[in-house]
Amino acid sequence: MSNFIQPLISVLIPVYNVENYIAKAVLSICNQTYQNLQIIVIDDCSTDDTYSIVANLAKNDPRILLLRNDINSKIVKTLNFGLNYVKGEYIVRMDGDDICSPNRIEKQFNFLVNNPEYSLVGSQVYTINEEDVIIGKLDLPTNFLVIKENIKYTSPVLHIWLAKTQVYRKLNGYREIPGAEDYDFLLRMCTEGFKFTNLDSYEYSVRIRDGNTTSTIGFSQRLMSNYVIELFDERKKFGVDRYSIDDVNIYLTKHEAYKTNFDKSNEYFKSAFRYKVEKKYLRMFFFVILAIITSKFQFQYLLKRLIFKMKS
Repeated sequence: MSNFIQPLISVLIPVYNVENYIAKAVLSICNQTYQNLQIIVIDDCSTDDTYSIVANLAKNDPRILLLRNDINSKIVKTLNFGLNYVKGEYIVRMDGDDICSPNRIEKQFNFLVNNPEYSLVGSQVYTINEEDVIIGKLDLPTNFLVIKENIKYTSPVLHIWLAKTQVYRKLNGYREIPGAEDYDFLLRMCTEGFKFTNLDSYEYSVRIRDGNTTSTIGFSQRLMSNYVIELFDERKKFGVDRYSIDDVNIYLTKHEAYKTNFDKSNEYFKSAFRYKVEKKYLRMFFFVILAIITSKFQFQYLLKRLIFKMKS
């Protein structure tokens, strides 16, 4: 592909304390076959060497724009801060501890160009460990009718998508719904009539490690997934959206009593995942059962994922 015919694509990379992985993540974007990129890295006040590592990379690649929050602001405010600097016709999401294939962006861009009825596209995903070894994969639906029919079970596209910038403008970026801002984004797209799907190929690797969101899924994330579905249903039935930061806090407080059991259940669930990686399946099932009986939210989540997988 020749640069002069490539529209500018902006890449948003929010980062926090990922010094061991950030170079690989950013370089996997710098080395894309699609080269006309604006690479926006937003550091959320890291306390390690993340910022300095990206600063050094930026010296050798003028496409990298390095920003930093004044205070630690968490993911939504960090992303929305980065959106203020976007110049591209399309926006790509990337995490600071993950890796993507060299032709990921080119494939996603070509899909949207060749299928103009779609406004956002994700991909199939590998999971990798801290040593970059593939330990699993996530198969996601590619048929929009299936996606639309089953969207209330779980998010059908991971946040590592490429989307038209006009969608972000229409939705006014992300909303402060901790742990479910991406799911909320897709549900609002659905309400507005935008179509989205996934590539039928593995273009991204999500890292599973201690301390990142994937490995420490919290109570608020499970709870907020239920919350955004409620908002989706209300928009469909009544044409209104009650969302506000105060309403989010009220919803979290209302269910606070369930948090202790969920945290205990989540520890069982993490143990089950470790045994899955080690292929000790009897122990894995034992801890899955413990997780289910300890927390109704964990049971609800696993049931929804199972239904989604069966229907997709």
